[in-house]
Amino acid sequence: MSHTLHRLGSKASLKGDWVVVAMSARGVNRRGSIPRLRRFLRMSLKYGPVNFGDMRSGSFFTKGPRPLLSGMREDSLLNVVFDSEQALSRFLEELGRARLGLSVVVSGLLERGCRCARKAGLVPHTFALSLGTWGRTNRLPDARTMEITTMCGHGLISPAYVRLMAGKAAAGEMSASEAAAELAKPCICGAFNPVRATDLLEKMCRRRVSAVRSRTSHGDGGSSPKRSKRAAGVRS
Repeated sequence: MSHTLHRLGSKASLKGDWVVVAMSARGVNRRGSIPRLRRFLRMSLKYGPVNFGDMRSGSFFTKGPRPLLSGMREDSLLNVVFDSEQALSRFLEELGRARLGLSVVVSGLLERGCRCARKAGLVPHTFALSLGTWGRTNRLPDARTMEITTMCGHGLISPAYVRLMAGKAAAGEMSASEAAAELAKPCICGAFNPVRATDLLEKMCRRRVSAVRSRTSHGDGGSSPKRSKRAAGVRS
């Protein structure tokens, strides 16, 4: 799996960003896998994911939990996002005991993810590392914008949309958490982390406020936007 591998950001920011992916394997255990996939998703909801979804049908922000559970397919690919290492550890512990027989991938900081797996009595058998972005990187958006866009590994959240939502939050037209929820909708897989996005948007807003104040102090005019609230995330 690679679509959750290339999330950009500092270690401090990525400590609150964990994606657990589950699927069956065609020709191996796909037939009759729907009950196990449903159990995986129901089990995860006990540990307070901030987002979840099925690549085949949509995410919490577009469908909600009941349609996702009822619309489960044998070829469903499930994503569950946690914003804390503790929640991930508890989920992996129960998942290890359940032995669902599904293919499971955890995306996040490698050393911390391995520690969570060991605590759960699990032994990872494969590792994938992101080597960064190569080529004409000067054509890419700025790093702060890409911290948000790379949380949708299929590239469905445009940099222009991030700038639009950040501008609305900075202008007080919506809170940062509301802006993050809007940004989560194009990511139909449910791999987007709205809590982390809220923190990143709030930092963008503070930088914009500082820029406005700087211009004001030099006689350019401007006003200070309202400070947005932190996202509560998805709790079920």
